[in-house]
Amino acid sequence: MNAPDTRGATAPSRFYALATRAEAATNAAELGFVACNETRLLVEYRQAALVSLSAARGPRLVSHSGLADPDPNTPYALWLVAVTRKIAARCAELPATARVLPLSPEMLGKELAGEWSEWLPAHVWVLPLVGPDKNVGALLFLARDEAWPTTLVSDGAEFALLQLANLYGYAWWSLVARPTRWQRWWRKASSGRRLRYALAALLLVLLIPMREYTLVPAEIISTRSQVIASPREGVIHRMKVLPNTPVKAGQILAELDDTTLRNKLAVARAELATASVEMHQAAQQAIESQNAKADLGMAEGKWRERQVDVDSLQREVDKLAIRAPADGVFVYSDPDDWAGRPVQTGERIGLLADPHALGVRAWAPVGEATNLAPQAPMTVFLKVAPLSPLDARLDYAGYQPVEAPNGVASYMLRGTIDGTPPGARIGLQGTARVSGRWSVLGYLMLRRPLATVRAWSGL
Repeated sequence: MNAPDTRGATAPSRFYALATRAEAATNAAELGFVACNETRLLVEYRQAALVSLSAARGPRLVSHSGLADPDPNTPYALWLVAVTRKIAARCAELPATARVLPLSPEMLGKELAGEWSEWLPAHVWVLPLVGPDKNVGALLFLARDEAWPTTLVSDGAEFALLQLANLYGYAWWSLVARPTRWQRWWRKASSGRRLRYALAALLLVLLIPMREYTLVPAEIISTRSQVIASPREGVIHRMKVLPNTPVKAGQILAELDDTTLRNKLAVARAELATASVEMHQAAQQAIESQNAKADLGMAEGKWRERQVDVDSLQREVDKLAIRAPADGVFVYSDPDDWAGRPVQTGERIGLLADPHALGVRAWAPVGEATNLAPQAPMTVFLKVAPLSPLDARLDYAGYQPVEAPNGVASYMLRGTIDGTPPGARIGLQGTARVSGRWSVLGYLMLRRPLATVRAWSGL
């Protein structure tokens, strides 16, 4: 946008040179640069500032002479913004034939006028940039030490400046405030027609078909699993397998403390040895004496009794090693939580799950109004892979509320995952989107308020 110096040319030629540069501006920043820096080709001034007027953002310093990117938060910029608010209404009332406001400290009030000498020279013109819609889009401040003329000559530079301000106003409107075709059509419509259009658009939006859905916490489980329970009363000595570890059939999963049973087994074996010796002695005596045959029968019975005790205790000792009944993945909590923990007969220790039959378990709060029909589609978003959702189908929903892990009364849901996704494994947490029947957007938006109003009013 640089051009040769045209200060020696006449005012009309300089006007057309500036008009060409304003027309070449492609955005508000370029137009602000031309207005603040290159308007010197037409008139002399010491400093220039362009303050935009926006109903959404309010006044804001967007361009200043000698600065490529002015800071709108400096004290000088904030003072200019305050001045703009003070004189904006007066600038909008200026006649179209002379849109210029000779600014003076008396127009600003005592507080703003006290700072005038710090920020501006004595003589300031404010040029409103008015667009075709008759709205002021920005104010151009031109300040200098020499007084501005009180009368304008048709072929003078100051008169051309006012015409240039009109051109700047149109350019600013076209780059910043020009309405779109839709906005122009909307503004031309009457208020009654606008209301009808708005109601029709709202009705169409409310009638958009959508499917009911609810987002619930979920986790990946196995649909084929066996409960691993304690075979007898005792204390967990140690867990032999880490959580979520694949195991083979017959592999030891956990061991109960065997101190008491092994002591009893040692005593029973000692008694069995004693009974065996006594039976052997009785058998020898029975050979020599007929009266000793009765003692032989009693000794043999005592030996069998001790043998039964040993076999029974041995079976109890064998039960201390909890083994996997089949291949699978052993799922339980932290091993440190189980070491030294007393358990009762039949108490659950963990699950032996089939890793190839994956499902999903979720908890739907009782406050959710979605109809949880069997075979409803489910989409599971895992926390470890939120961009790779899993497809599933709802198998059933519990009819009785239970307490979910988050402490909310919920219906427990179980579903089956389609296929065998590579990133899914037992125990992963996430969120499940359970879809219900088809409805419209208006019903989905208003169902809870309507339910609340009905419960409150009793209708």
